Formats: sequence, structure tokens, C-alpha cells
Amino acid sequence: MIKFGTDGWRAEIAGDFTFENVKRVAQAFSDHFSGSDGPVVIGYDNRFRSEDFAFAAANVVAANGFTAYICRTSCPTPAVSFQGKDKKACAGIMITASHNPAVWNGFKVKGPYGGSADETITKNIEKLIGKTVVKENAPQRKMIVFDPKETYISAVTKLIDIKKLVSFREKVLINPMFGSGIGYFSKALQGMPNINEVNAFRDPYFGGVNPEPIPVNLKAFMSACAKEKAFGIVLDGDADRIGAVGTDGIYINTHQIFALLLYHLVKNKKWTGAVVKTFNMSRLIDMMSERYGLKLFETPIGFKYICNLMREKDILMGGEESGGMGIKNHIPERDSLLAGLLLIELVACEKKSIGAVLQDISGEFARFYYDRIDLKIDYMDKDRIKKRLANEQPKNFADMHIDEVKALDGYKFMLSDGSWILFRLSGTEPLLRIYCEADSQEKVALLLSEGKNWIQS
Repeated sequence: MIKFGTDGWRAEIAGDFTFENVKRVAQAFSDHFSGSDGPVVIGYDNRFRSEDFAFAAANVVAANGFTAYICRTSCPTPAVSFQGKDKKACAGIMITASHNPAVWNGFKVKGPYGGSADETITKNIEKLIGKTVVKENAPQRKMIVFDPKETYISAVTKLIDIKKLVSFREKVLINPMFGSGIGYFSKALQGMPNINEVNAFRDPYFGGVNPEPIPVNLKAFMSACAKEKAFGIVLDGDADRIGAVGTDGIYINTHQIFALLLYHLVKNKKWTGAVVKTFNMSRLIDMMSERYGLKLFETPIGFKYICNLMREKDILMGGEESGGMGIKNHIPERDSLLAGLLLIELVACEKKSIGAVLQDISGEFARFYYDRIDLKIDYMDKDRIKKRLANEQPKNFADMHIDEVKALDGYKFMLSDGSWILFRLSGTEPLLRIYCEADSQEKVALLLSEGKNWIQS
């Protein structure tokens, strides 16, 4: 069965992700939006034959009477989301499997507001799959090829003090991880002398690693940043999530990126609004929001929940552990270009390294350490894990009392010393993710080890 997870439908290429199934989903998409005004914007990433899957979807959509605007080349997911809103589209489609392995691809649905489609849309599309015969052979005039880059970059750079960035003389390395964000930072910062992109050509195998900006995939890049004393910014496969590396080659995790952006928006840009974090984000965000007098919302994991709040309320920023950051005055969407430009702007404003700014934040609030492990599971084991988490929760964990168990999305054990560990089954992959935060790296490693042993016992 074709199922939409936390962010679209994903499957292995030539397994379930076939042209036939992409067309079936595109037909169900068309049936759902039947009668809606406006065109459909369609984009794709750098995976194997993504452009062909995108044109197959566009053909079905156009055959159903919609005007299909299809991107000329691969592009970031937020560019498709922006173009959907800018063109007053009824919806958007992005062919991508984001950070998943190279053998996967996916089908994301975007709403007319420029963000992830909510579950009422995706669940109905699921129900409609196979209900009607796939329409094809669209009239040529219904399919328009266009370049999404110029207007999208123009909109993003209006939110940044570009003069300050152009005058910034420190080295910056951009790593799009062979994905669809190639060239976007270079275009946005074309007057900045010391910006360079690496891994900036199409490789459907992503250099042999998953296109996810986490340390295990960035060893060579981290070494390059240290060698060149450069600030590094990393994009995932479809350029909606961000990672960062300091000039010392040390990885900056997504919780720290969230804190850095929040610090910059409040202190330097003087923007206001509420803050949204997902269930697996750091307690540091709670502390900063309280100090700044900003209302804080906590949501289940998945940017679609942040998107919904950004559409309904005055939200300054929202972020998730996987690196998706959404910022006020833009679209309700995670956007690595905007987040990365803001990080460079922060360093330019503070006139110190990103590591030094992090030290300032730690000194003002607290220092937290974080890590996660992803355990591969088979589907037979999934029910056993679900039952264990729901019915066999211990009273103590790693010699600490469990003060509270939160079950907003997975099961989060709040420990007596302020640490926490979260167990959550992935909505898109056969994985159990275990997240942990504590006041030392040694304690994080201990808790993750205990968590792995407990769930497997």
C-alpha cells in the first residue's frame, strides 16, 4: 500500500517507487484537487531519474485539466513551496526522498500557502489512489517549463542585510551534498568574495553516503572546514534542512542551530513572535523562550505541525531536530537557504566565530549535549516494540528516577537530573530512533546504550 508518512510518500526506486505508482499517486492528487483554482507547481531533486518521475506526474496532472508548471532543473523543496504560493497554485508536488538513501525516492505534496500539506489532504489522497483510471497524454500547452531560482532567491535575500554579508571577509564553505541546492547560495551571495561550494555537481549516489547533514556523513567536510578555518553550511538532498560546522571543524548540531537563529532574530534583528519546537528538541529552547518572553509551542515530530502553527499564529521561528527551520516573514516551510544566510548574517553582526557565539549562549543559559541512534527493525518486531513502550515502562532508568513519561510523539522519559531519552518509531523508514539529551557527552552515551539494551531485551 502507498502510505504518506511525516513528510510525503517514500519508497525504493524500482521497488514500490515506479512510474506506474507515481502516476497513480498523481491521479489521486488530481482527483483530490479537482475543481480547485490555480495551477500545480512541480519540482524534483538530483536522484536517479527524478526529472522523469516529475514529468510523468506533470503529464497526469495536466491531463486532468491543471496547468502544470514544472521546474527546468532540479531545485530545493522550499523553492517549489515558494513558487506554489507566488503563482497562486492550488498545490505543489516535489519529487524527492529528502535525506533518505540514494535507492529511495518520494512524492511530497505542498499546500497553496507554501508549506507541507496537512494530513487531511494526504490521507484523502491515499484513499483516492486507484479509484479512477490514470489520465495521460496531456496537451502540450498545459505543461510549462520554468526556472524557479530568480524569484525565490530574490524573496529570501530581502530578509537579509546583504550589504553586511558581502562585506563579510571570513571563509564560508557550502556543501549541498550533491543535492538540489547546488548553486543557490552562490547565486544569493554572488558579491561575497570568500564563499565556495563543494560537492556541487549531480551525483545520484550522493558520494556514497545518505544526503543527511549529520557527522557520520561529513567527516571529509569537517576536516576541510578545520583546514581552511572556514564556517561550513550543509544542505540535505533537497535543501530544506541545514547542518553547520565551525571554523575548528566541530559539528554544530541542529539544537545549537535553532538556538543560534533564535538568538540572532531576537538580539540583532529585533523580530518578535512565538517559538515552535518539535518533541525531540533541546530544553535550551525552552530556557531561551522563557528568558526572551516568547510563547513556546511543542508539537509532534514533523514539520507539517510547525507549518500549521505558522499559518495560524504569529510565529517567529519553528524548528525540528532533523534540521528543518522555518522563519517569520517567509513561507511556512523549512528553508536551508534562509537559515544559512541568517547564520552568516549572525556571524557578521557579532564579528566573532560561530563557536564563540555558541559559547556566549551556553554561558548565558546552559550547555546541553545531545545525540541519537537509529536502530533498524523488521516489521515483525515493530508491534513488540510498540507494546513494550506503551505497557512496560520502568520506574527508573540508568539509576535515575523517571519523573514523567511524555507521549506526545513516541515515549519520552524525563529523568530526575533533567536529562531525557525519547523512543520513537519512524513514520517513513523501518527504524526505531532513540534521542537523548543530558549535561555531559558521557551521560548521553550511557543513556543511549541503556536505551538500546532495554528496548532489545
